[in-house]
This record gives sequence, structure tokens and C-alpha cells, in this order.
Amino acid sequence: MNFTAEETWRGGHYEIEMELGVPSDEQLRAALERIWAHPSLTRMLKGCVFSRDQEPQAQVRVNLGTHPLDGHLYGLATLPNGATAACGTYVCRLHGDANEAARDLLSFYVPLGALGSGYNVGAYPFGDSERATTWRAEVDSWLVEIGRFVFQQVPFELALVGWEVDFPRVSAERVRSRGVPSERFDGYLWNDGDVLHWYPPTNPEVVRFTGRAQEIKTSG
Repeated sequence: MNFTAEETWRGGHYEIEMELGVPSDEQLRAALERIWAHPSLTRMLKGCVFSRDQEPQAQVRVNLGTHPLDGHLYGLATLPNGATAACGTYVCRLHGDANEAARDLLSFYVPLGALGSGYNVGAYPFGDSERATTWRAEVDSWLVEIGRFVFQQVPFELALVGWEVDFPRVSAERVRSRGVPSERFDGYLWNDGDVLHWYPPTNPEVVRFTGRAQEIKTSG
């Protein structure tokens, strides 16, 4: 695995993105600290770094206690099959509109290029959807485990798991009013009565992104 290679960071993000609720620096900082403390993220590297352009072992670790809470942070993850992959977090602070309140979103992700160093992802998500059901189940379980690990310290209402998940179009408010959709491209980790319930994806085809195929393929 070459951490700094461009191909490592291509292909979009396979992620768990959590809706943390009303914007709160304290809550967001605690969630970031919890993610980077997960055992699968501390085996190869203690903590996270600011840049993907330099090997992480050569960088100063981020002090999450004083981090300005924006942008991406980077590190190394031990995947469920034991392979090492580049990974990251990013923060999205939505200001809301007339219909929805402002909310904080926090993603932990493995770029598809990095995931390909440990799994045969093929042309996913633009092909190989049937083959993906095997590795996705394993990776999804790991991401759900990370979500539950965060939830122990920082409760949240909703997290989505998958490739380039459907936030901000999806929201906890909409799930409360309409329920978890019966057909879903993403997995839903939903807080029902202070218990997280996992609803795996039901549709392996990521058809909603076909119009962005070229953009995703060429983005870093």
C-alpha cells in the first residue's frame, strides 16, 4: 500500500457518515477523538495526520484537542481481512435551510483505491456489484462496529454506510417521519430508543450516481 500515490485516493469514498445533530464543537471533537481511538486505527499508526502527500509515519500527529474541526484528516486502518489501507475523516457542517435545522456530519472513510489493496473491488461501483456483496458485507460490519464505538461516547441518531452515501439528502428528521426506506443503496444505522439498529443495503446497484461516473473516476 502506497499512502501517497494518487491512485490510493481515487474512486470516491467507502464510508460511514454520522449525523451528529445540532452543531456542537464539543460533540464533534469528541466524535473525532473516538473514531481515531478505534483499535483498527491504532495498530499501524497512533493518531491521525494532516497530509496525504507525505508518509504518515514521518508526520506530526494531529492534536484533536485543538484541531479547528474542518477538512480532512488522514491515517492508516487495519481492514477486517488484516490488510492495511489509507483512511480519513472529514467534517461537513450544514447550515440548514427553511425546512431543516443546521447539523454536523462526520465521515470516516477508506478511498476505494485504498480498499482495492485489500479486496478485489473490480469496477465497483460502476460494475461488479454481485461480487461486491461479499466484500461489502465484511467492510460494512467493520464500519458499523466503528459507528457503535463512537455511539458509546457520542450518541447520534443516524449513520449511513456505503459508497459516497446519500447525505445530505437523507436526514434523521426524514427517517423519523418516513421510516427507514425498504429499498436502500446505503446501509442505515438508526438510533431507535437509544439502541442502534443496523439495516443493511437492499439494492447492490448504486444507480443514483451514474451521472457522476466520470467526475468520481477522476477525482482525487
